[in-house]
Amino acid sequence: MELVEPGELDTAPVAAAADAARERTAQYLLAMRLEQLHEQAARGRLRELAARLLDGDMAGAVIA
Repeated sequence: MELVEPGELDTAPVAAAADAARERTAQYLLAMRLEQLHEQAARGRLRELAARLLDGDMAGAVIA
């Protein structure tokens, strides 16, 4: 193995690997956030639907 002076190191592969890791991390975090937003929206829609079903004539049907 040949010794290399610190100023002579090729940092391009390291920088490319770091960029790729940052991109994968950003993609993962975006996917997780989108999943959270989708779940929140679904829960909100379920609450709205449940409230509509319990309003008016449906309330008596559910209680009976």
